[in-house]
Amino acid sequence: MTVAVRTECQRVETVCVSVNKEIFDFDIGRMYLICHSRSDRAFRIARDLITTGHDILCVSRYHPDIIRSMWESGDFQSVWLSDRHHYGSIPANNLPRLKQRIESYLSSNGGGVVMIDGIEYISLFNDFSKLLMFIESLNEMIMERHAILLIQVDPRSFDQRSLARLRRFAEIVH
Repeated sequence: MTVAVRTECQRVETVCVSVNKEIFDFDIGRMYLICHSRSDRAFRIARDLITTGHDILCVSRYHPDIIRSMWESGDFQSVWLSDRHHYGSIPANNLPRLKQRIESYLSSNGGGVVMIDGIEYISLFNDFSKLLMFIESLNEMIMERHAILLIQVDPRSFDQRSLARLRRFAEIVH
């Protein structure tokens, strides 16, 4: 269900999803950190967004066939974070290529959703400041393209300072 809310300054469009009787509101043009030790919640939210008619690009450590079996239907694309030579795979250390792939998706799917499951894996191959600049540039793309960015993060994977820096421009979903 999509609901439009008017403020004095601007119009904000909100997408509401229900996961296990919990209701989540996602504002278009915003970044959300889904802080949970497992990625189940993020995948359920994404699946519900698909059922409400939103296109999704899922960036994950999961093979695309596994994601396809989790979502069974709906319009989604996937990027496999892997060094394997596979159609749709991008190595975690190649942030420029990953950014280009996300930008291409957003250009052709205005108002889509980008979900990143594997930020901890990406952090293994990239300096944290480089990772943070990557996320901030994605956030700018999301705002510009009126999309939604969901980033699944296990809070135990980052120290408190790094986690605070990740949260700086994001709304938090627990």
